[in-house]
Amino acid sequence: MAILQIGAGGVGWVIAHKAAQNNDVLGDITIASRTVKKCDQIIESIKKKNNLKDPSKKLEARAVNADDVDALVALIQEVQPDLVINAGPPWVNVAIMEACYQAKVSYLDTSVAVDLCSEGQQVPEAYDPQWAFREKFEEAGITGILGAGFDPGVVSVFAAYAVKHLFDEIDTIDVMDVNAGDHGKKFATNFDPETNMLEIQGDSFYWENGEWKQVPCHTRMMEFDFPEVGSHKVYSMAHDEVRSMKEFIPAKRIEFWMGFGDRYLNYFNCMRDIGLLSPDPVTLQDGTVVEPLKVLKALLPDPTSLAPGYTGKTCIGTWVQGKKDGKARSVFIYNNADHEVAYEDVEHQAISYTTGVPAITAALQYFRGEWAGKGVFNMEQLDPDPFLETMPGIGLDWGVQELEVGQPVINILK
Repeated sequence: MAILQIGAGGVGWVIAHKAAQNNDVLGDITIASRTVKKCDQIIESIKKKNNLKDPSKKLEARAVNADDVDALVALIQEVQPDLVINAGPPWVNVAIMEACYQAKVSYLDTSVAVDLCSEGQQVPEAYDPQWAFREKFEEAGITGILGAGFDPGVVSVFAAYAVKHLFDEIDTIDVMDVNAGDHGKKFATNFDPETNMLEIQGDSFYWENGEWKQVPCHTRMMEFDFPEVGSHKVYSMAHDEVRSMKEFIPAKRIEFWMGFGDRYLNYFNCMRDIGLLSPDPVTLQDGTVVEPLKVLKALLPDPTSLAPGYTGKTCIGTWVQGKKDGKARSVFIYNNADHEVAYEDVEHQAISYTTGVPAITAALQYFRGEWAGKGVFNMEQLDPDPFLETMPGIGLDWGVQELEVGQPVINILK
């Protein structure tokens, strides 16, 4: 058995550690990135933490350009993995899926292949480029598992669990995400700044009463009392799983909400207003062409550097309301992750941890034959039970909280 991991950022760091901790099932591990030094740093950390469960299995680094399909195919043919785990940025998803199709090897990723704020890449079209591989993967006899992080990912498994066990009819699904941790910086992003800033500046799309609704970012807000971390303001955002849930789970409204502190939004709004969040090239007086967002990325702390000393917890979950046995019901299915616990385990913070742990949990379901159908699948389509039985042992627990029945109070902001 063997896996090939492509990507060596924060999420890739956690995925590699967790793969090493489970290499008795996953087998040999190859980590590939444009920059081999990043892969070597991860391997060094794995060995330092003694996280290689079976030392007889290989743990190696390779260089690859994830935009180059031919180079990817050549690497896959060299490594001969049973599964390719894509831990790279979303814009390499299609290239890696094409390489997997050509090489006839199964595929898993953690986020959708678009930036969610460019024309034609927004939530209503979000998965179209990857869903286009459904017939190809089925014909090739390989598996594609999409969005196997936490959100997207586990929150969709929570929704599938609610459908299977807790509800007869679903009215609303609200995905809730708050990071109540403290990294000590005035402003920083918890994963790739370019991906993060593109994601949160786009219009919010949500599904309601049979149609897509579109509003500017940070104009729909509500307060929610999260387990262990308390009450936080959360804002409606476009997000991958709203599209896939709409496709596979019947509900009157489906919406994603993320917590932002006032200071964070002040920085964000200032940078957006002066153009620092733009991905469009600008020409400087000396003729140099730069992309403001890439400049900002270079200035902000590397998300990996935030991990030491990061304190506090996250809370991410799926709030489902509907009916069971003819009675109204409101349930929050959730996880709390601790930044310090994540660092002790894999030398990283909980944001990357909550993405990396589910990816390896899903990989284990594939290797065990639980999630190994031929074709391309989102998490809502797969049996939630074996995944949720496995995930606590990989590092993330989960719980179910009964809430008072009642629609959320949504504030409309200018």
